[in-house]
Amino acid sequence: MEYIGNRISIKRSDNEVSIVILSFREKIKNIMLSIYLVLWSLSGIIVFSQLLVIPDKNTKLALFVWLCFWAYFEFKISKAYMWRKFGVEKIKLRENKFMYKRDRAGKGKVLTYEFDFIKSIRYIEPKENSFFENINNSYWVIAGERLAFDYYGKEIKFGIQLEEKDATALLKILNKEIR
Repeated sequence: MEYIGNRISIKRSDNEVSIVILSFREKIKNIMLSIYLVLWSLSGIIVFSQLLVIPDKNTKLALFVWLCFWAYFEFKISKAYMWRKFGVEKIKLRENKFMYKRDRAGKGKVLTYEFDFIKSIRYIEPKENSFFENINNSYWVIAGERLAFDYYGKEIKFGIQLEEKDATALLKILNKEIR
């Protein structure tokens, strides 16, 4: 087994290369994310309990709209929490196929791409002073992919929040194995 940085491990066998990229974890930020999730969940429970006892229809409607937004963000933060706690990216190169899975505690879909149609594997340069780049690199979202390739005209991204040196080292290995 070989390692690239603290997050990437590579295992080679006769006809397969397995790459595992751990999610970026920071203890203090994980604690803050956990506290945020608990408090956000409690706020939704409190508002929902009030929805059941308030007689005014306009107020109920306003609370219902708020709960719809609350449910969306509850889903997003729960997903981010699960990713930070249990998430890994798994890549397998076998039989001229690139298999990729974002695994969260054993859950996730395996996407398969044939080597013959993979074009232009590259490092995605982060944009300086970009609002969306800052959001994508934040700890609270699952985004900020650093590697990509073109497949039938569609850009496929992976390598969530990798450091540049780790991403370029992984890129060299992928280019060598796929070509």
